[in-house]
Amino acid sequence: MRRRIGPLIVAAALLLAAQLTLAQKPGDKAPEPFTFLHITDTHQTANGSTEPLRRLVEEATRMEPRPAFVIATGDLTETGRPEEYRRFKEAISGLEAAGIGFYAVPGSHDIRWCPEGKEAFAREFGKLYQSFDYAGAHFILLDSTVYLQRWGHLDKQELDWLAKDLKRVRPETPVFLFLHHSIGRDTPSQRLIDNEFDLLPPLRDRNVLAIFTGHGHEDLTWKTNGVTTVMARGLAQGSYHRVTVTPALVTIERVVKEQPGKPIKVATLPVSRGAKPSVLRAGWDDPDVPFLERRRPAATLDPRAVADNPDKEKAEYRLDDGPWKPMTKDARDIWRDQFYTRNLPVGVHSADIRLTTSNNVTYQDELIFETERGLDQPEARKWAVNLDGAIQSSPLLLPDTLYVSALDGKVYALELQKGKKRWTFGTKGPILASPVTERNTLYIGSTDHAFYALDLANGKQRWKFDTDSPIFATAAVAQGVVCFGGNGKIYGLDAETGQPRWTQPTGSFFQSQAATDGDRFYLGGWDNTLYALDARTGQPKWTAKMGRANGGRGDLSFYASPAVASPYLSGSRVYVVSNDGVLHALDARTGQEAWTARAPADGDEFASTPVVVGLTLYIAGQGENGDVYALDTANGKVRWRRSTGQTILDSAPKVAPDGKSLAIMGMRGKVSVLDTANGRPLWGYELGPGNIFSTPEYDGDIVYTVTMANDVQALKSPRQAPLPGAGG
Repeated sequence: MRRRIGPLIVAAALLLAAQLTLAQKPGDKAPEPFTFLHITDTHQTANGSTEPLRRLVEEATRMEPRPAFVIATGDLTETGRPEEYRRFKEAISGLEAAGIGFYAVPGSHDIRWCPEGKEAFAREFGKLYQSFDYAGAHFILLDSTVYLQRWGHLDKQELDWLAKDLKRVRPETPVFLFLHHSIGRDTPSQRLIDNEFDLLPPLRDRNVLAIFTGHGHEDLTWKTNGVTTVMARGLAQGSYHRVTVTPALVTIERVVKEQPGKPIKVATLPVSRGAKPSVLRAGWDDPDVPFLERRRPAATLDPRAVADNPDKEKAEYRLDDGPWKPMTKDARDIWRDQFYTRNLPVGVHSADIRLTTSNNVTYQDELIFETERGLDQPEARKWAVNLDGAIQSSPLLLPDTLYVSALDGKVYALELQKGKKRWTFGTKGPILASPVTERNTLYIGSTDHAFYALDLANGKQRWKFDTDSPIFATAAVAQGVVCFGGNGKIYGLDAETGQPRWTQPTGSFFQSQAATDGDRFYLGGWDNTLYALDARTGQPKWTAKMGRANGGRGDLSFYASPAVASPYLSGSRVYVVSNDGVLHALDARTGQEAWTARAPADGDEFASTPVVVGLTLYIAGQGENGDVYALDTANGKVRWRRSTGQTILDSAPKVAPDGKSLAIMGMRGKVSVLDTANGRPLWGYELGPGNIFSTPEYDGDIVYTVTMANDVQALKSPRQAPLPGAGG
């Protein structure tokens, strides 16, 4: 018979917990109670009202007790511009005068459209992520933002810092965690932070009382592995949290504009967790090899909290985004089940394990596994290597080398047989630009403000040029000039020396790749403008305005600029997609619009860089089905449309050299290879967890992929009938 804990013992344990305090060391005097505020999503613009912020300051200074500090979880501004930060800081200046501290983490709006990226936020508020101690409690502020994206990610450097930071915190110390994107709520394909499970192990043995988030613009409360997690709809929309911390209890209240003076109690949490909580241990009850026809997930609580009754637990699992399925407990107190892999697409998959205790506390973990076709057929993955940083750029394939740039600030040259490193070159900032080459030189820009020319054979620096601002955009080379978009200007540098040949002022910054026909450069910027510049002089040959609000009927909208997808040249035309989903075909010599096209009116929008082969243009939409289109270049009419089954974001079709097939990547790791004649799926592969914002390389036989999970993979064509899951 399993040992149970009687009600009397449980009551005694709870009484003891209520008597414990925030003191860090035996004999310390218990700290005084204090209050802090959590705000989020103010979206301050340069000309917008600061009334919500000013009202918050007034309320904070009148509160009894007065809050010790305010913590903001991102989207402080609308686009991260200096004038927006200035207005924000002016509006909260009364906090400092009242002796109330202020801390913040960046949100997607602070980073996504900012020409200085994360650098601007760090300049305004000191650090992107940090921790501090107050009255015996530990506060952790994390940066979950991704450059130029609304999605979230926690990079290795930050996670390593977090693990080190928590090692110095005593297990009983109350911990509060703050980040912009929510965790613990979504299915694998919908998770805002693609690697959210990497955050859980460092927190496991610590007394984390609450997690505070934003981004979702809802007033919500849920549990993340037993930890109370809250989201406010946003200060601009009329809600924030007031948190009162006493030696025994933490009370979280939501202040909403609909009930002035009547806060809503969200949670009351004991400061001491008393006995250690249960810990979920999940794994495989079979060898970890990809050729198994069945897999056996297993889970147990080890250790199990004394208050948790093992006879009243429940365990489930799901594969990828599939439904939850029950698990069965065996005589050894282990939850198990078995599933067959034959119907799963080839590649890497996730199995989420969810175990709910008798006290209705849910713990969750993620297991990664791989499926292949079988021992009698060639393995789809030729090789895979892990780099030191997430990859947001696109790789470059040359006859014997694959070149990759990463957010660890390095450029890698990988040989094609096994992916071994031939050389690496390090810059002083994350690299979002993709490498380009001309003759024996590789050109690339970094967020460290410098643009580099490297020897293609050994990675040695030939020259560098400082632009005084982060570089996100990818270059093009023509007429002995290397051209790229910067912050407020376009640069034309001498390809041999790096000396400026010319600069062209613009109205905003650039993030996409320049295109060239050999005589001109074409660039789309965040100022609603497509530029055509003379390659030798940088003088505009023409400019075209695009990106109007309200379906093209309203004024020009910054958000609809032709800035995310890169322009593409074919024949006498240049093709570009503006961020409102409109594909524009323009005369490359004059800039006159030949035609425009939209995706079929069923929720999809054109989004990727277009690619033209012959008389056909290939482009991807950004709808949830991950549709790829073939259009007639004469008029933009759809020739065929094919769903890949997964949302595509910033990945463009890569057509094979023979023009007969193309490869494209879904944002959650689905690689699809399609017949260019009719869109028929030829083969596919699942890369598994890790967001993808890049275009693959494809030589007609091997697809070279990169992900935010730090990996580079070479995937071989199976040379057989279409595989399950290769497309719809």
